[in-house]
Amino acid sequence: MIEYIFEDIKNGATLEDMYNSYGGIEIYIPKKSPNYKEKIIKEFNGYNYSQLAYKYNTTVTNVRKILKSVK
Repeated sequence: MIEYIFEDIKNGATLEDMYNSYGGIEIYIPKKSPNYKEKIIKEFNGYNYSQLAYKYNTTVTNVRKILKSVK
């Protein structure tokens, strides 16, 4: 999906075109942070989803996915 959005922007799509084509779609673009997944796993105490999400500039959903992947 992101490829289509970038292609539309590159081809000069207006803001209204983007609203009409992609309005309501959520896109998550993570920041590059070395070892942040490992740090989240190491620092998780069973309750601190929100604090880790804030600290590593990600979402609580993403923190939960990272932690679920190691179970």
